[in-house]
Amino acid sequence: MRAKLFAAIILLMRISLKWLKEWIELDRSAEEIADLLTLAGLEVDAIEKKKFPFSNVYFGKVLEAEQHPDADKLRVAKVSDGKETFQVVCGATNCRAGLITAFAKIGAKLTDDKGKEFAIKKGKLRGVESCGMLCSNDELGFSLERESGIAEFSNESHIGKPLEEIFGDTFLDVSLTPNLGHCMSMLGIARELSALTQTPLKLPSFAISTAPSSRNISVEVKDKKACPRYVARLIENVKVCDSPEWLIEKLESVGVKPKNAVVDITNYIMFELGQPMHAFDADKIAENSIVVKRANKSFTLKTLDGQERNVPEQTLLICDAKKPLAIAGVMGGEESAVTSETTNVLFEAAFFDPSTVRSSSKQINLRTDSSARFEKGTDPEMAAKAIDRASQLLQEICGGTISEQKVDATAGDFTPRKLTVRAARTNQLLGTKLSLGEIENLLGRLELKVSSDNNDTAHVEVPTYRHDIQEEIDLIEEIARLYGYNTIEPSSPRVTISTIPHNPLYLLEKKIRSCLIANGLQEFITCDLLSPKLSKLCLEDNMHEERLISVLKPASVDQSILRTSFLPGHLQVLKLNRNHQQENISAFEIGKIHFKEADRFLEKTIVGITLTGKESPYHHNPKPRDVDFLTLKGIIENLLSEQKLTWSRSELSSLHPNIQATVTIDDTQIGTIGQVHPNIAAEMGLTAPIFFAELDLETLLTLQKSDAKMEPLPLYPGITRDLTLTVKKEQPLEEILKEIHKTPAPLLKNVELLDIYESKELGDKKNITLRFTYRHDKKTLELKSVEKIHEKIVENIACS
Repeated sequence: MRAKLFAAIILLMRISLKWLKEWIELDRSAEEIADLLTLAGLEVDAIEKKKFPFSNVYFGKVLEAEQHPDADKLRVAKVSDGKETFQVVCGATNCRAGLITAFAKIGAKLTDDKGKEFAIKKGKLRGVESCGMLCSNDELGFSLERESGIAEFSNESHIGKPLEEIFGDTFLDVSLTPNLGHCMSMLGIARELSALTQTPLKLPSFAISTAPSSRNISVEVKDKKACPRYVARLIENVKVCDSPEWLIEKLESVGVKPKNAVVDITNYIMFELGQPMHAFDADKIAENSIVVKRANKSFTLKTLDGQERNVPEQTLLICDAKKPLAIAGVMGGEESAVTSETTNVLFEAAFFDPSTVRSSSKQINLRTDSSARFEKGTDPEMAAKAIDRASQLLQEICGGTISEQKVDATAGDFTPRKLTVRAARTNQLLGTKLSLGEIENLLGRLELKVSSDNNDTAHVEVPTYRHDIQEEIDLIEEIARLYGYNTIEPSSPRVTISTIPHNPLYLLEKKIRSCLIANGLQEFITCDLLSPKLSKLCLEDNMHEERLISVLKPASVDQSILRTSFLPGHLQVLKLNRNHQQENISAFEIGKIHFKEADRFLEKTIVGITLTGKESPYHHNPKPRDVDFLTLKGIIENLLSEQKLTWSRSELSSLHPNIQATVTIDDTQIGTIGQVHPNIAAEMGLTAPIFFAELDLETLLTLQKSDAKMEPLPLYPGITRDLTLTVKKEQPLEEILKEIHKTPAPLLKNVELLDIYESKELGDKKNITLRFTYRHDKKTLELKSVEKIHEKIVENIACS
């Protein structure tokens, strides 16, 4: 199936199962619902049950409330839990007969403002017995924006029930890819579950009662491409109030703080139907006129969040006859906002071009729940329904008269997209054996109108809210989702073995990787891009700044130069590990370095090895020792055991001047090894010695031997001679070995270093002890033959 490419933006939708079950009957557990959604492509990241900072708190009704005989600020209430009556002393001014409130019985547990839990006990207040506590919203952990005093509820059927049962909920955090904008609402998720479970939806009523109005609202859309549809309706004589319990509860369940009933209704509609809305104070709209147009110049607008925002030229605006009212699809302006003094409300619901809203949001640097939905594409047919739904709720909660005038400025018909899907093509791609009737049934469950005129092809009308279905392949994906990926039987793949051999460099990399892992090293993967400071920190004399490759349009300065060595990146990783108390690192990396040579851009494949800290995990015997130059040298010798390596002094500025060497095979340099220069390590905040090596794999590839030849074990015994030489401290061993091998000596099989001794008595000199091994391949050696050759070698060394 064709892969879909989307921007790497995952939208998180928080779903309240309690709210969702008002839309669809679900007799499944939260875990089962999560599995259903995830298998259908709506990945559920987390399942969370609503937590309460209390227990054993019930709905209770105040039957009587009288003044405390000995306290002016206390009242004595008789509270019923539906079965028994309790006497409770309360200090809230709103404690009155007939009030339904939260009643914490004896043994109930609450949490104070410091997070400490305490239990309710029987006690006396000013001599009057109190058997429990009447709780405020603050004490219950509910919204602080509700009324003060003890909590007030309205539903008598709840009396005697635990608050946790009524207010309890389970939440699903659903990750939505950008093509799933139609799922950013309760309706969208309910549609998906309806299709998956074949359970019908319970849609709300959109019926409203209207009346004529003396005020006519005019709407003019000047940019019909950016705003193909704009719907507005006036509701007069509204009394703005706080939202009822059910509305507050729903908004809080999705993380929205309630403000007032008018604003809360617009937010509720957005989460319920997926249609962002806005409410204007109609009396603040000049000349009762709405104009949708682009800004002809930049200006500042104070938005609903109280911030002054710079609005650039060409931003799509909602204006009246004199001034801007809102940034279309993003946020409204504070000047026309609904307040407690508002009596006439104008609701707007629109369909904006996604790219226009995204551009406005990015330029103003303001992303809202509204803009997120418009960016992904809303349903143009939902705008009119959302207006009716919001008007209906506002009339129920705040009263008012709904104007019979519903202004609907539409640029044209929003006809459903018509596509075809072939049964043969579907089965070929999915590996299924679905009939055309089964395909029609699956697509029909998604509210797609399906018909067929032959045995293979179905004609499909796509609803206006499904912006993600553009081609036949998208319909096939929908079929696969509903049929169930886990129900498609796996089939044996048709395998075609390539006759092209592996790239030799790839095989070498694989071999090197396996060998280093076997030696106990871990693999690093660092970024090819570095900051200018880091890249120059390890720059060698043979790699001038002119050879560095700069990125034309870097995402940041810290990633603007291509690396010429692994060393800077490895030092960064060591610093990160040291900051996390990880001092012992043995690691390698295989990758490319980059540099310029004249007008050419070149790259090389290399392996970098970094050691610091201890050689092995702690053990009491033997105790682990620090890594050193010889540890790293031993790893390279193991790595290149089939090659004859020679080591010579090198002069790299990034390495310690006295602890570094060049690695050579057959007079061809393949890399360098040594301790990182202490000054460079110190600049990175690293104090422990760091040992680093880089080998050129491309050069090493040319030096690989095609056949490994085994040498037989010697048949005859050898004779060894030890020799101690006193030389200058700075004289390298390599020079001495070269002088030894200048003497013709076919019987000399090996020369190895036994010891290096330095002391104050020797001053600027050192003693080197070498062991010479002599052997004849075809007979046992005579002592005089060995003595003769050995004396000649010693004589030649002395002369040099």
